[in-house]
Amino acid sequence: MDKTYFEGQTAFLADYQNVAKTAMTDQQVIDEVMEQLNKPIPDKKLVYILPGDQTINGQAVRFPFRKELIAQDNEATVSNQFFYEGSPYEYGVVEDEQP
Repeated sequence: MDKTYFEGQTAFLADYQNVAKTAMTDQQVIDEVMEQLNKPIPDKKLVYILPGDQTINGQAVRFPFRKELIAQDNEATVSNQFFYEGSPYEYGVVEDEQP
């Protein structure tokens, strides 16, 4: 992959390959991640979530990201840049027990 879409992309792809059971190309994965990251988020926690049905162990995995506004002096433009924060974490679905 020649283009870098976010900082930490190589580390993200390595982490993704360790937990994903589907065989997608790097570009397909990046496209999916960017689509999810560009959606409005209500709680300001920027994450890419890989659903449990797409992981090796069946647990959903959250990959943490952050977004910063980058200003370029020469062009007086502002753009968003995403950063992979590293260390994905799994979370299980907590079900309410019936008494």
